[in-house]
Amino acid sequence: MGKRQVVYKTGEIGGNSELVDKEVNLITVADRVWHGRVVSVDHSTVVLRDARSGKHTFPIEQIETIYREIVTDY
Repeated sequence: MGKRQVVYKTGEIGGNSELVDKEVNLITVADRVWHGRVVSVDHSTVVLRDARSGKHTFPIEQIETIYREIVTDY
């Protein structure tokens, strides 16, 4: 079993409903890494729920990259 990493840059994040309810790593422009599940995405913010059930809201312009891993058969 392998994994494939999908990378979303700032311009691809806003309004991307594909990210909702997915487990991701979010990197901010201040080089902080946040891990959790995306609760919601709109054109200006991303809401992330971490492992401790804390909700964090990030403005799109403060997000550098979002990484998502997909498990593959190979």
